[in-house]
Amino acid sequence: DLWPESLTAAIGLRNKYILGFFSRMVRWFYHNSDKILISSKGFAKSICEKGDFAERIIYFPNWVDSALTTTQDVVTPDVPNGFVAMFTGNIGASQDFGTVLSAAELLKEHKDIHFVIVGNGRAKEWVEEQITERGLSDTVHCVGSYPLEAMPATFAKADVLFAALKDEPVFALTVPAKIQAYMSSGKPIVTMINGEAMELVREVGCGEAVAAEDAEAFAAAILRMSQLSDEERRAMGERGKNFAAENFDFTRQMTLLEEIMDSDDEK
Repeated sequence: DLWPESLTAAIGLRNKYILGFFSRMVRWFYHNSDKILISSKGFAKSICEKGDFAERIIYFPNWVDSALTTTQDVVTPDVPNGFVAMFTGNIGASQDFGTVLSAAELLKEHKDIHFVIVGNGRAKEWVEEQITERGLSDTVHCVGSYPLEAMPATFAKADVLFAALKDEPVFALTVPAKIQAYMSSGKPIVTMINGEAMELVREVGCGEAVAAEDAEAFAAAILRMSQLSDEERRAMGERGKNFAAENFDFTRQMTLLEEIMDSDDEK
């Protein structure tokens, strides 16, 4: 994550003294680093604004955890019959569930479309309250947390996987690790995230990407996905899976990391 930008985006911190402290801290880190590995190309601009670090920066994307590529005999959540749009991971303020639920409201008459939320987090209780208050209990389901090892089998129960982040400048610079995990599953993706994540999904052709905090566009994308044939969705998922295998493989990334470290030792 980028600091101090993440503090403002994730928890709304605006105190200039605290932000200034973290700015000075990360500048010190950057000055005392031989290499700065960034998981998203968009991070480079922010880092270079803090000093002359361009030659130290190396793009090093998140990898797919090996547990996500191995199917195991594990307990998985029950999901309703129909078209399943699934989210997995942290249920927090940054994930913009307010807009996700607004999109679900727009689709609430489509009783065959279900939003399944797998995970936990600070906003989970609020999300569950909103599901009740908005009358979404028939189509939005919080099913609890499951271990990483259960994710491949859990992903397999979805028709599409979705992710969202709030409309904050720092989030437009990042590709959440969740996207790589989703790609590796072979399922199509719908994102409601600005910037680099949007560009990646569109470039790979592994799903649909709409602007952050756009409930109408997100609802329309989910509806379009539900109307595609299984073959069309499968083709999208395969494009993402192939891209993840070529670019986010764990062994490949560890080899690259060794090469980065070796190149520094040779100097």
